[in-house]
Amino acid sequence: MDAGEDSEHAAQCMVAESDVRVETERLLDDARFHATERHRKLLKYLVDEFLAGRSATVKAYSIAVDVFGRPSSFDPNVDPIVRVEVSRLRAALDRYYETVGQQAPLRIELPRGNYRPRFIALSGPGGSVQLEDAPSFEPGAQDEAQEAPAQRPRTIRPGLFAACAGLTVTALAAVYGIATGHLGWPPALSVKPTIIVDVRSEPTAASAAQGLEESLVHALSQFSTVRTFTQPRQADVDTAAITGDISAGRPLPPKSNVYRLSVSYGDAAGSGGFSWQVIDMQTNETLRSGVAEAESGNSEAAGEHQDVVVKLARALAGDQGIVTSLEAARQLTNPSLGYGCVLLADTALARADRESMVAARTCLERSLTYQENDAEVLASLATVLVAGATGNSSVATERALKLADRATALAPQSSQSYAAQMMARFAAGETEAAFLSGRRAASLNPLDDSVLARLGYLLFVSGEWQEGVKLARSAGQNKEYVQRAAVLTLALEDYRIGNYDEALRRVRQLASPSDTMVNILRIAAAGQLGLQEEATDAMEELRGRVERFESVLRRQMWAQHFSPELAALIEAGLRKAGVRFSSGS
Repeated sequence: MDAGEDSEHAAQCMVAESDVRVETERLLDDARFHATERHRKLLKYLVDEFLAGRSATVKAYSIAVDVFGRPSSFDPNVDPIVRVEVSRLRAALDRYYETVGQQAPLRIELPRGNYRPRFIALSGPGGSVQLEDAPSFEPGAQDEAQEAPAQRPRTIRPGLFAACAGLTVTALAAVYGIATGHLGWPPALSVKPTIIVDVRSEPTAASAAQGLEESLVHALSQFSTVRTFTQPRQADVDTAAITGDISAGRPLPPKSNVYRLSVSYGDAAGSGGFSWQVIDMQTNETLRSGVAEAESGNSEAAGEHQDVVVKLARALAGDQGIVTSLEAARQLTNPSLGYGCVLLADTALARADRESMVAARTCLERSLTYQENDAEVLASLATVLVAGATGNSSVATERALKLADRATALAPQSSQSYAAQMMARFAAGETEAAFLSGRRAASLNPLDDSVLARLGYLLFVSGEWQEGVKLARSAGQNKEYVQRAAVLTLALEDYRIGNYDEALRRVRQLASPSDTMVNILRIAAAGQLGLQEEATDAMEELRGRVERFESVLRRQMWAQHFSPELAALIEAGLRKAGVRFSSGS
């Protein structure tokens, strides 16, 4: 192929990919495409995997786990869901393009015998371009491509898509292989980031500056999300010594990011204030900066900075803090196992996103094959198993409890280990033991709002109204970040006392199609207020994600150990909204 042909081929590649994406989005948005939400999700998954060059790795198992949320124990030989749903999607596509979609600029097909979509589009008058993945070698595969009379279809492979988009197939495979284990080499393993605290001042304020440094280190060290050190008094910092060797079992290339919290004491807002910067030690880039002022203005009383120190520690190392968020962003662009999977899980849990929880669980499970004694991974996996369990999943709960117990044994000073144990014990019905674990987690890190929020929620739904609300309000004092569990607890309290308008306002803040409990409360509050349109919208969102959702509502509250009084109040609102419970639900 000469230069001219190469340029023409590249241009066709660019046009072909954009055409595929446009047609896929158009089709998914077309109400005349009579497909269920599950089928639309399946179609998007198959197209995305094709464009990323991963069609060869798409199997019934991966579809069941990644798309339909089936557990990792899924057996396609026992459960035919994938075969049935793919067949129904294929029929829906055929019906659409044979009726209302005849004038579509591009046709999407699902050949029998494999999960590779095929795209046929007009390339000009009397011609067509067929976009195909590598040929199928599976038994029973049928090639339904048709040649246009005036021009032979040109096959464009997905590897060229990656090149056109500026991504190589190798890079895409690396992203996918990190979680699934399809790489031929050990993946990167990340550990939690390091924060080096460096407080500098004029000699006259050295004593107060040292006290401030100690306060910052103490506050940051309470968070399980980071490791904290003071700045060595030398020109060069041995970051290898700081990050340490975390490999165990199999040698892996660990990676850790190091940040410096540089504080200038007495340089801001008078002699009692301080300015701070968060610096990436790999690039020497200043990522964030700010100014804090001691309320008393006393430069010699470092204790007066306590409120500011606590606020700064939360802003840096909290579950939605600066360093935590930066690490989560790095994980998206440069995936890894270990701590990176923990960040994925934290994001999924904060959003109550079940699809993301499935991806996080896969990543965490993969991490344990390399580091079976990583307490953070064990605790995170336990929490995801509990949060992702549907109904009363005794198998998931039993495993979560074992993982959490192991995490607390390995890291007895970790608040996250005890928080995971709290969630697992509560799911298993061991409520009093769960509250003991939760209080232990809160005592280990009283600055972690997420622990207080989760503990408050569990106390509230089990009937401990007063204590649950108190913890929720305490966790909600940090106005910069919203703790879902705290807002949900306060919404439940408003609903319980008949303040339905405020309850509805709060759950609207948390509105998410995948958050079953939030939608249940939204339906109930709207029902109590007579807002039938909003209640119906919320019910439709649930129906799109949960089959036979009416029968799930009671089980959801029962599985979460709602007190009978609270469950009855919510059920009354659901009935007013038009939910019809069967006698056996």
